[in-house]
Amino acid sequence: MKRFFKAVLIAFALVLLLAAVAVSSFPRYVETFFTIRSVELSGEIDHISSLHFRRVLGNTASGTFFNVNLDAIREAALKAPWVKSANVRRVWPNKINIEITEYKPLALWEDGRLVSVNGELFAANPEEVDNPLALPEFFGRAEMVEEVTRRYKRFNKMLQVVMPKARVTEVSVNDRDSWALAIASDTIPPTRIELGVEHENWTLEDRFGIVIVQYPDVVKLMKGPPSSIDARYELAFSATLPERSLRQYRSQAGRRQAAESIAEANRQSNAR
Repeated sequence: MKRFFKAVLIAFALVLLLAAVAVSSFPRYVETFFTIRSVELSGEIDHISSLHFRRVLGNTASGTFFNVNLDAIREAALKAPWVKSANVRRVWPNKINIEITEYKPLALWEDGRLVSVNGELFAANPEEVDNPLALPEFFGRAEMVEEVTRRYKRFNKMLQVVMPKARVTEVSVNDRDSWALAIASDTIPPTRIELGVEHENWTLEDRFGIVIVQYPDVVKLMKGPPSSIDARYELAFSATLPERSLRQYRSQAGRRQAAESIAEANRQSNAR
């Protein structure tokens, strides 16, 4: 009988020991089970490298399902190139999901940053754009980026109506708020157009509209596309001769030959 009670006591002691070990190990087991093991990216991630993104996150995603800092993860995610917004959430039992919204590039700003379709400046590699050479270039003060974007869209839309194959390749505004742009197409070499300062009764759009409507007539008159156009006048603009003519007139011999040719044409006209 004594042996039986002794065996029972030993068995009971072992059960208590095992229970104590289990209780002491349970928190570590729970912590291991709920430790964040993976970070999933979803949404718009066309320009985002998963490896680079995880480097940007650093150790912000460390912790468990219950105590991981979602705000810290979101702030780190917003520092990654191309990321406009990030929605961070827990995924049971040990994952984090980050839903990304990317900036959509529209143009290249003068300092190397990109401009979004909504007129926001953001830092990213322009070479990662689908067709970086097709990006128009914007120049101006950083606080003018929204206005430059708005003007570009307006100018480009106007140009497409009159010359569907042409596009605005550059928009700039200087410190005196004087505007200029450039247009180009397969048949139009890059042509700078000075628009000047905005006036209430003679807007930038008014000046640009006159230029593009009269552009075909200017090409005919000059026997080629003008090198540049100055539209800072009211109801008028001036145009520089085509590059081919400029090359001819830059030399003294070329100017003399042109003058003699015009004089000879006038003599023949008078003789008739």
